[in-house]
Amino acid sequence: MKVTAMTHTQLSLQQGLTLIELMIAMTLSLLIMGAVGTILVTSNQAASVSDTVSQTQETGRFAADYMNRQLLRTGYDPDESGLTPFAGLCANATDERCIWDSSAADTGDQLAIQRIALAGEDTAISCYGSALKDKDGNNITVDVAVMDVYWVEVDGNGLSNLRCETYDINGTALDNAGDSFGTSQALAAGVAAMHVLFGQSDSAPEDQVLNVSRYLSANEVTDWNNVYAMQIGFLTQAMIRTEAPAEERQYVVLNSSVYDFNDQLSRQVFSTTVTLLNY
Repeated sequence: MKVTAMTHTQLSLQQGLTLIELMIAMTLSLLIMGAVGTILVTSNQAASVSDTVSQTQETGRFAADYMNRQLLRTGYDPDESGLTPFAGLCANATDERCIWDSSAADTGDQLAIQRIALAGEDTAISCYGSALKDKDGNNITVDVAVMDVYWVEVDGNGLSNLRCETYDINGTALDNAGDSFGTSQALAAGVAAMHVLFGQSDSAPEDQVLNVSRYLSANEVTDWNNVYAMQIGFLTQAMIRTEAPAEERQYVVLNSSVYDFNDQLSRQVFSTTVTLLNY
């Protein structure tokens, strides 16, 4: 057998990587993988924050628009029967058919407005758009004085909702004045709190011009007949947590105390002003 001797150059060409070269390659690979991983984590966190912020914005816009349209009916009384626009103040937080003022950092105020629900050619409508029915389950086809009550409540699943319920206030639709036309209904999920300020004028209107002098909490109003506007503020929160780390944040809704959170939920504050038309 003939054996051919290999030159020094041929031996060098067949050598593998040195230990130093392997260590350098591994270090560079780890740096690249770490950079890519950081970018992926950051992108995922940014996407989750964007999604939850969109949730809070959508909830806030809906709640503000819905309440703005509903509250324009405050004091609606086409026959001028002497219906007052607002209910009285609650003695206790658990009272249902009244206005409750809470400046604390909780679910906020309860608002109760009064109006005439017109039957028109069909049937009278509740605060959440359903037909009002009498005690026998029949649609109410006559005009009826009602009270719409709005508040925020946390349900059994820990989800906060803007809710409303419509009550009969003159006893013509049900057996007794004050009966409800049904159970309360959730209007918007993700509303954590609602606060209300009432725009009061210091003087009677002149030439049908309604001028608001100041906005007051319900407990500060001295003449409900001179309340011509309302400011409604909402604190909304996402229904899912973000992937971002927990962060300490503070919020104030109109005249509320400071809401202080340290978690992974996105929140936003929204407000709307409603000028009452039925004066």
